[in-house]
Amino acid sequence: MGMELVVARESCPLGELLARLAAAGLPCTIVMVDGNLVMPNAPAPARFTDVRLKTPAGTLALKQRADGVAIVAFGNADAALQAAQQTIAEQLRALP
Repeated sequence: MGMELVVARESCPLGELLARLAAAGLPCTIVMVDGNLVMPNAPAPARFTDVRLKTPAGTLALKQRADGVAIVAFGNADAALQAAQQTIAEQLRALP
């Protein structure tokens, strides 16, 4: 069980989101795309269903769904991971 926030939007331009997060002080690394581990510093995929992002506070999932993009924190998210989740949601909402 985890905590999730859903941002209502049709797609998630992951490369742009990662750049915005880094500029906002939350550098993230993609560690898994659609169930497959990826090499460090691999380019952001153009399309995905489920991406795992490693943040300084822990790992979060971005899941494309019919109602938007869910940002999921697994398990008992501490305050730092919840703040990272909020920052990702804010930056995702700010994307064009």
